[in-house]
Amino acid sequence: MDMTNEAGDAPDALRLPSAAELLATTRHASAEPAEPVSADPDSDPLPCGRDPEAVLEHAAAGESDEHERSCPECQALLRDHSVLDQVTREWAELPVPVPDDLGTRVMRLVRAELHTGRLLPLGEPDEQLTLTETAAARTLRAAVDAEPGVQARSCRIRPYENRAGAAVPGPVTVRLSVGVPYGEPIHALADRLRERVRRAASERLGLEVAKVDVDVVGLEPAAGNREANR
Repeated sequence: MDMTNEAGDAPDALRLPSAAELLATTRHASAEPAEPVSADPDSDPLPCGRDPEAVLEHAAAGESDEHERSCPECQALLRDHSVLDQVTREWAELPVPVPDDLGTRVMRLVRAELHTGRLLPLGEPDEQLTLTETAAARTLRAAVDAEPGVQARSCRIRPYENRAGAAVPGPVTVRLSVGVPYGEPIHALADRLRERVRRAASERLGLEVAKVDVDVVGLEPAAGNREANR
């Protein structure tokens, strides 16, 4: 951008401050300050009537006319645009520190957004292998639904925790809410559901289950009764 005067020297008013200077101090106004001018090329015409985009294009091509070189409004636009451009380049080159736990924080936000539930650690304590509660619960509900007449309503899984309360690999606790067929012996049915859950967790997920709580929240018509009522 050609912003020199006729003698070939850059005017002092057009010296560009660094990003540090802009952050540390407020730029002093000139002896004859002009009205603040937006550097947005899509803004309205300048007070002098010139189009901001045209003024910027002329300066970039070194084709500024006498008016643009001497007009306070045009010069204020060029100065503000140049400062913004320089600061943007300087800030783009600044190193950005990356927190050590950035990945963990991002995944925590993703899980909260997707409602995937807690993470269930798998494998050995020193391994980074986890399974979301939602994925595990879906598998266990499918195993429960395979029992004739039973409908899994909900499934919550609590991971094994160490003394500090952190989830670590170990036997989990499962809590099921189910609807069962009317007239079915509930105790025997609950035992079968617990066995289905333990087997599915071990064979399909690699999870050891310490306890399975079963809440019967509904009684469904038995399959024979449903057929007879049709």
